[in-house]
Amino acid sequence: MTDIAPTHEPLKFAYWVPNVSGGLVISSIEQRTDWGYDYNVKLAQTAERVGFEYALSQVRYASSYGAAQQHESTSISLALLLNTEKLKVISAIHPGIWHPAVLAKFINTADQFSHGRAAVNVVSGWFKDEYTDLGLEWLEHDERYERAAEFIQVLRGLWTQEKFSFHGKYYDITDFTLRPFPYEVPGRAHPDIFQGGNSTAARFNGGAFSDWYFSNGKDFDGFTEQYDDPDRGRTRASHALRPQRFRHPARQSGGGGAAAPRDHRPRGRRCGGGLPQERARGRSIDEGRQGHVGRLVPRRPRAVQRRLPHAAVR
Repeated sequence: MTDIAPTHEPLKFAYWVPNVSGGLVISSIEQRTDWGYDYNVKLAQTAERVGFEYALSQVRYASSYGAAQQHESTSISLALLLNTEKLKVISAIHPGIWHPAVLAKFINTADQFSHGRAAVNVVSGWFKDEYTDLGLEWLEHDERYERAAEFIQVLRGLWTQEKFSFHGKYYDITDFTLRPFPYEVPGRAHPDIFQGGNSTAARFNGGAFSDWYFSNGKDFDGFTEQYDDPDRGRTRASHALRPQRFRHPARQSGGGGAAAPRDHRPRGRRCGGGLPQERARGRSIDEGRQGHVGRLVPRRPRAVQRRLPHAAVR
C-alpha cells in the first residue's frame, strides 16, 4: 500500500447549484431537484451544515436542452450567500456577455454583504447561439480563452488596485478605481477566481491566470494531463515576470497523496499588455460529472520542493 503524504489542508467539497430546471441531468427519469428559490436556499443551508465549503451556480441564458427554466447565476448566488453563514458560492459567468468591470462591481457588493464568501467561475463559452442570437460577437475557440485570460487579469486588477490600467486586445481600461474593494479576508487578496475546460488553452489559463482550475473527471492518464498542463502554464507565465520568490510544489513519486500549497501569489501592479505580475495558487477542483458532487483538490503535493530557474525557494 502506497504511503499517503500528510496534508496541510483538509479535502474540500462543492456541489452544483440546481438553479436550472431538470438539473442538467441527461436522463429520462424524472428529477427531484427544484430550480426555485426556496429549495435552493434549503439545499445551501443543508450543504453548509454538513460541511460543504463551496457551491457553484450554473450559467445558461437561452432556454434549451433540458434547462427550459433557469435563474441567473450571480443573482441566485447572492441570494444563497445572504441565507448562509460559511458557504462560499461561485457564480459562473461568460466573458463577452459580462464586462469585467461590471462583474467586478457586482462581486464586490456580494463579497461585502457575505463577509468575503463570493467567488467567480470564468466560463469561456461553447454555446454559439447564446452569442449570435443576441447579436454578440462569437470568437473562435482559442480566441475565447485569450479573452478570458484578459478578463481575469482585469478582474484581479480592479479588485486589488486603485487607478488600474490595462490595454489589451479585448479590454482597454485606464486609471479606473472601484470602491469599495472586496471584503478584507486575512490571507486572501481578492475573491477566488475559478476557470475550467479540457482543451490545451483552458489548461494553460487554469495555471497561468486563475486561482483554481476546474478539472473534469477522467481516467488516470487523462487526469495526469489535466494535472500537469496547468502547472506548465503557471511556470510559463512566471517566466514572463520579474524574478520572484515563491514555492513550487513538485509531484511526489509513487502516486502519493496531495496537500494544498499555500497562497504564494506576489502582489504587483498590472499595466499594459502581457502577463500580470501575479500567479495562480496552484490548486484545482475535480468537479466530476456535472450534477454530481465535486472534490476540491490541490494541483500539486507539497512533499517535494524543486527550484525553478528564475526563482529562489523560500
